[in-house]
Amino acid sequence: MAKTGMRSILAIAISLIILSACGSLTVQPTLEFNPQTATPELIPPTPIPTYTPTPAALGSPENPIVIGLIIQENVAGQAEALQSVLMQLSEGLSLSFTNMIFTNYVDLELALQRGEVDMAWLTAPEYLLASQKDLVSALLVTNHLGVTAIGVQFLGHKDADFQTFYNPATNTSEATPAQALTQLAGLRPCLTEEDSLSGYWLPLGYLSQNNISYTRPVLTYSFSASIRALYVKGICSYAVTYAHSADPRTSSEVISDLTDVIIDVPILWISPPIIPNLNLSVSKQMELTLQNRISEFLRNFSREEPGKSLLSQMLNYEVAQLEPLHDTSYQALRDILTTTDVRLADLVR
Repeated sequence: MAKTGMRSILAIAISLIILSACGSLTVQPTLEFNPQTATPELIPPTPIPTYTPTPAALGSPENPIVIGLIIQENVAGQAEALQSVLMQLSEGLSLSFTNMIFTNYVDLELALQRGEVDMAWLTAPEYLLASQKDLVSALLVTNHLGVTAIGVQFLGHKDADFQTFYNPATNTSEATPAQALTQLAGLRPCLTEEDSLSGYWLPLGYLSQNNISYTRPVLTYSFSASIRALYVKGICSYAVTYAHSADPRTSSEVISDLTDVIIDVPILWISPPIIPNLNLSVSKQMELTLQNRISEFLRNFSREEPGKSLLSQMLNYEVAQLEPLHDTSYQALRDILTTTDVRLADLVR
C-alpha cells in the first residue's frame, strides 16, 4: 500500500515537471519593429495582354464603302437605279459598296464628321461647306447638258443703249467684269431669290468684287420672270441669269410669246463657267489608290448608255458623263463669294 502511494506521488511530480518545461518554451509575440528585418517588396501582378482588333479593310464585306446621297422626294425608279449602280461597282471592282440616304445636307455632314460616309454626291454650295471643314475632296463632276460647270450672264434692254461685250460665236466675253459691268453702276438689277447661287449671290459677287454699286435688287423668284421683267421695262435696269448649260431666253416659258426677246434683251457680259455641277466627293481618309480605282471605273461606266441612264436615274439629274474634278476648280468661286455676306448654309438642300 505504501509503495502504491509513492508511485502516485512520483507520477504527479514528473507530470508537473513536464508541464513546466513546455510552458517555458512558449514564444511571446513582440510589438516592436526590428529595422534589421527586410520588408519583402511587393511585386505587381503581371498584366494580362489586351487584344486590339485590326479594322477590316475599306471595301471588305465587314467594312463596305458607303456612298451618301441626298434624296428629298422619292422618284420612281431612283432606289432601283441606286442599287444597280452599287452592284456594278461591287462586281466591277471586287469591293463591297453600300449607301446611306439623307433628306438634308446637315445630316449628311454629320455622318461625314463621324466617319460613317466615305463618298457623297454634293452640289457646289454643299461641297464648299464640306471642304471648308476639310471633310472631303472633289473626285468627279457630272457633265450636264454638255458642260461641267455653269456661269452667269448679265442682260440689258436694247433701248438702254448699253455696250455689249459678248461674242455669240464663242459664247464668251473677252472683257473683264470691271470693263463690262461698270456701266451698270447705281442701277437696279432683277435677281431671282436669296437662296440661289447663280441667280443672286454670284451676280452680286461680281459687282462687289469690282466695286460696282447697285440699288436693292428686285426679286423675281425665277429666271424667266427676270427676263420678262426686263423685257417690259420699268421694273429693273438689267437682269442676271445662269449661263453656259443653256440660255434661259430660249426657254419655252419665255420665247413662246416673247419671240423677239433675243434681240430686245441682249447679253452684255457672260462669266466663265465658274459653278461646278453636282460632284462626287470622297472622304479625306480614303487612300489615293482606292480613289483612283473608283474614279476610273465610274468614268468608264458613264461612257456607256446603260451607265449614263442608271446614273441619271439615281441622281434624278441628267448625266452625259462623269469627268475628273479637282478642288482648285472651286477657287475662283470661293474668291468671289468672299466679297459678299452669303451664308452657304442657306444654299444647301
